[in-house]
Amino acid sequence: MRFRHYGDRDPGEFSWREKLVYAATSAAARSCLRLWTDTCHWEVHGDRELRRDLLHERNPYIFICWHNRVPGFFAYLDSLSRRRQDIRVHSIISASKDGEFLARPIRENGGYVIRGSSSRDAAKALRDGIAATSAGSSIATVGDGPRGPRYKLKPGAIMLAKATGAPIVPVTWTCNRTAQLHRSWDQLMVPMPFSRIEVRFGECFRVAPDAGPRDVARARRELEQRLHALTEWADTTTRIRWQIPRSRPGEVLKRRTQIELEGRHFEE
Repeated sequence: MRFRHYGDRDPGEFSWREKLVYAATSAAARSCLRLWTDTCHWEVHGDRELRRDLLHERNPYIFICWHNRVPGFFAYLDSLSRRRQDIRVHSIISASKDGEFLARPIRENGGYVIRGSSSRDAAKALRDGIAATSAGSSIATVGDGPRGPRYKLKPGAIMLAKATGAPIVPVTWTCNRTAQLHRSWDQLMVPMPFSRIEVRFGECFRVAPDAGPRDVARARRELEQRLHALTEWADTTTRIRWQIPRSRPGEVLKRRTQIELEGRHFEE
């Protein structure tokens, strides 16, 4: 229980206010996660072989999505872990205090986390990711990091794939009833209860272990293009029904082309 609450950190590092805030946020996040997985209708494409490998602990994978699609993807991972408690997926979470809001509910749901990001403790996150993958665990990470810029791929996943030989699997999802935090840097999208969520996995992407700097740069561009292709599909079918907070009259909203809001299409 101590590890689930505080991870590798000492409880004394947290103030009483932080302990209460993290506990309340984690309870709310876990309740919402179960609400999504239990009340939403799921359609998943391209995961048959991946799911079989995860359930039978065959091949580890590196799953990658954009930061604004994290809620739906982690709800999918939670649905898998509820079927089999021995599924091991390590999620790479920012080492900042804000990252604890995501790391704690993952730990309390029985998941594993690696703390670190492109902006803080990147080398430690890479070492821990290599160790976890070598032990047979898969990795879940975000492509544009904890601070962005949005939809710009950071090299961490490429370096991890190069070091471990594990294939990278891009993933995204779309939803017919979505809430959006439209003033956040990433335009975070959250599926609403009783909605239809469609998850799509891309083809496996491998990086050669002897890849040089130019090969790594080329691989990063190619993987980013694959993620963009998935995102374009998701954006054209995502329906935003609720914006948090509500937009002010005349406010210019940052959205990608053809995302629908209340039945209307907007252009960038």
